[in-house]
Order: sequence, then structure tokens, then C-alpha cells
Amino acid sequence: MTYFMKLHKFFSLKRFGHLLAANLRLNSKRYLYFFTGAAVGLYILLLFGMLWDPHDTVGVEYYFHMFAFSLGALGIYIGSAFPAFSEKTTTADYLLFPASHFEKLLSQFLLYYVAGTIVFVFLFWADAHLARLTLSNLETVRTGKGIIEPFSYSDWDFGTVYGSLTAMTIFSIYGFLFTTRLFFSRLALVKSIISGVILLISAVLLLVLGSHLFFPEKTQGFNIAAPIYSSLWDLRNIELLWGSLFAIIFIFFLPLAYFKLKEKQL
Repeated sequence: MTYFMKLHKFFSLKRFGHLLAANLRLNSKRYLYFFTGAAVGLYILLLFGMLWDPHDTVGVEYYFHMFAFSLGALGIYIGSAFPAFSEKTTTADYLLFPASHFEKLLSQFLLYYVAGTIVFVFLFWADAHLARLTLSNLETVRTGKGIIEPFSYSDWDFGTVYGSLTAMTIFSIYGFLFTTRLFFSRLALVKSIISGVILLISAVLLLVLGSHLFFPEKTQGFNIAAPIYSSLWDLRNIELLWGSLFAIIFIFFLPLAYFKLKEKQL
């Protein structure tokens, strides 16, 4: 009985549903405006990118570059999680809402990280097909001089270790951005980007220092003279190192966000 009481205090489906409903009710216009703007922006980006692309064939490589470029918009959305913490009055109201710390963190994670990613992936797919359909009547396309291949996520090979490592790196960066509002009240996204750049530079400087300490005869200036070799899963050691660092970021920041939210409650 005591176990179920503790579990109910930690998570209640009914209480969690009320919290999600309140979030959607208060921020529905915010979500609508952002994703409408994202849909229009992605469509314009893809359309003009196809028109100005110097190659005769618009295919997998073009879509991949456009997708990678547009991931910044998803990062901005995820980084705007916990909008109530932007002002003191809304912060107090949010903290007083009858829900546990875990439920508050999970609701924001689902609405911004999970739902944001799913909607963005769908919008890019829909806009890619819409842009291709818009340009299908161009003379160069009708005559076969210019080819616009249909877009499909299955053309991208995320089944490889390298593809999985890339995806994990992106999700780890988004995990870091998701927690920013808990650490910075104002200009959270800007401050988080600056903090991320500082962390990245610090990591590089640490590698340079290690290179000077362990390979002094081969290291000059800011060069990293550590030997490059194949390690686990045919990854180079430097790739495995960066992948491990980003995995730690993802694992570290989400629990830290929970305790930071708990600290704000106190």
C-alpha cells in the first residue's frame, strides 16, 4: 500500500493528463504559430533550393543537406521548453500547479522533444513532396533535363554505426537545449548556445593539452597529434570519443534537469 502511495505521488496518469491539457490550452497558439511558420519556411527553403541547385539531379544529397540545415529550427523549438520560466509570475503559477516534478518534466519532454521531433520530421517530408510537385511543370523537369527525385527517409542509411552515432549526437545536443530554461531564466537559448560553444572549446583545449603532455615531440601549437586508429564497431577512436561525450551529455542533463526543477519547487 505504501509503495502505491509513493508511486501515485511520483506519477498519476489522471494528474498527468490534466497537466498536458493545461499546457495545450495555454500554449496552443504558440505551437500553432511555430509549426505553421516552420512549414512555410521549410517549403520556401526547399523550393528555392531546388530552383537554384546547380546539379541536374536533385536527390538524396540535396535533401540531406537541407534537412541538416533546417534542424536549427527544431533546436529553437526544443530550446523554448518550459516557457513559463521566462517570467517570475508564470514561473510561480507553473510551480504551484498540482503535479509532481517528474510529471512536469515529462510533459515538457513529450510536447517539445518528442512531439516536436515527430511533427518536424513529418513537415519536412510533406514540404519536400509539395515543393517537388510545385516544380513538376517546369520545362526542364518536363523535358527530363532536370530531375527532382522523390524524397524518402529510407534513402538515408541510419542503420550503420556511423549513422546511429550522428543521430545520437543530434539528439544529445537537443537534450542539452531542452534543459536550458531550467538554468537560464532570460535569453535561455542564446546563453545555452554560448555555454555549448564554451564547453566544446574547453573539450578541444583539453585534447590539445593531452596531446602536448603525451605526444610532445609531434604536437605543435593547437594540433592534436594523438594517433588515429580503428576501435569498436570499425569507428575511429576520435569518433568513438566524441560519440561517448555526447552520450554522456544526454544521460547527464535529463536527470540534472529533474533535480533542477525540484530545486526550483523548493
